[in-house]
Amino acid sequence: QDQRARPVPTNHLRFRGALPSVLPNKSMRIAVLLALSLASASELPRIRPDAASLLSNGKWWAQVGDHVVHSPHADSGLSSNVGDYYYAYGSHGALNDELREKRVGGSGRVHIFHLPEGKDSLVTNLPQVAGRRDSLSSLVQLNHKDVLSDAKLFPDFELPQDYESGLSTSGTQLEKKVVDSISSSSLMQQLTDLVQLGDGTDQTRSYTNSKATANTVQYLQKKFKDLGYETCNEKFSDQTDVVAFLPGTESGTVTVGGHYDSRPFEGSAPGAVDNGSGASAVLEIARAVANAGVKPKKTLVFACFAAEEPGLRGSKEFASRLASDSSSSGSSLLEDHDKTAAKLMSRMCGTNNGGAILQDNSFMRRKRQRRAAEEHEALVMDEIAWRSPSTDSPVVNLESYDWAKKVLKHLAGASKTHNGDKLKVTHSNNPFGSDHMSFLEQKIQSVLSIHGDDESYPHYHQPTDAMDQVNPELYTLITKMNAGAALRLAGVV
Repeated sequence: QDQRARPVPTNHLRFRGALPSVLPNKSMRIAVLLALSLASASELPRIRPDAASLLSNGKWWAQVGDHVVHSPHADSGLSSNVGDYYYAYGSHGALNDELREKRVGGSGRVHIFHLPEGKDSLVTNLPQVAGRRDSLSSLVQLNHKDVLSDAKLFPDFELPQDYESGLSTSGTQLEKKVVDSISSSSLMQQLTDLVQLGDGTDQTRSYTNSKATANTVQYLQKKFKDLGYETCNEKFSDQTDVVAFLPGTESGTVTVGGHYDSRPFEGSAPGAVDNGSGASAVLEIARAVANAGVKPKKTLVFACFAAEEPGLRGSKEFASRLASDSSSSGSSLLEDHDKTAAKLMSRMCGTNNGGAILQDNSFMRRKRQRRAAEEHEALVMDEIAWRSPSTDSPVVNLESYDWAKKVLKHLAGASKTHNGDKLKVTHSNNPFGSDHMSFLEQKIQSVLSIHGDDESYPHYHQPTDAMDQVNPELYTLITKMNAGAALRLAGVV
């Protein structure tokens, strides 16, 4: 139950309309707005789900976790219009002062806010470009009879009955060869080797530790090169994404990615689950694909992103370059169907990319994004190795907007083929807080794979996020799912 302490109301003033322009700065405007907000003292009334049918006509209601909220009392100071309420998913710790004042209900990681002036009335920006427990999903308007998960475990993903992998018989056999070669022992060895990296004193891959970061970049690049991939370093600011390419015969790309940096920022930060698990899965899938001799139709890109923890910096750089016109001649990656590794590397890792990413007008940006949505997909893995004690079977959550349906279906379909009923596949349509957001912002279909009940992981960003927290069975099932989906998305010759 929601047992957060709330301030006792001292008045019933309600502020409407724009804040006075005479207020000299944003901080003062925020302070006045919060001081005058009645919603800070009120919450939506709540009842048991089985009592919703007893509400009188004209009353709206929505189920939130294990209870139902409904139209407020007339003297509550809250609006009776359901359209004046919005919800978002994310940790309580991600709520800023203004959002805490506006919060009038919720359960677990779902929060309901009273915004009668609309979601654009918020003075402060929604925290979205940040790590998992420091960000929120986009605001969604509440509707009568909505059923909102408490985000501990989401509803099962329903794979359409007419789903097909799109692969030929030979392609299906090749996919099986790739997936079958991924074992718990090989995957755990990849992870062990990565976790042991550091600066010579601590096991860490913190983006603030330049020595540990350089050692990690060197390690990742060598792993890809030893597998025979064309590899480059995508440099930005003082950070580096490590990118490997398997050129395809047709236009477009499929990215398999995960961030390699870890927390805490200082001292020991082995980051076995967050996110050694994701980065090592990228390496393991790359190994399986290389050893099977896969020749993809779309170019396969394996990317280990830098600096996710301070705000998705590596994936944001990568996705922006992927979707952008980035050469002086005006040609783009989308227009260049000669998918040699050299040209891809020039687009993604060339020295002329950084300043050109956003130097286009809004019309060209929308056109670019439409084409990017047609040409590119991305699979992102973050925290895929811890099994919550509250689950009775291994669980993965596929997190993305419903419009990323192609990627969602191939992930669920690949799991059904290779994992059977061993892995429970759930879905959330309210994405936030990991590298998939960088692709989604570019309108590129991208789905995050993350273990179920991720909010409950007790060693999150702690020195104790070590190998003994990894569940090999769950870790292997999720990795196999992503390997199969990558080949289904890319297609094989």
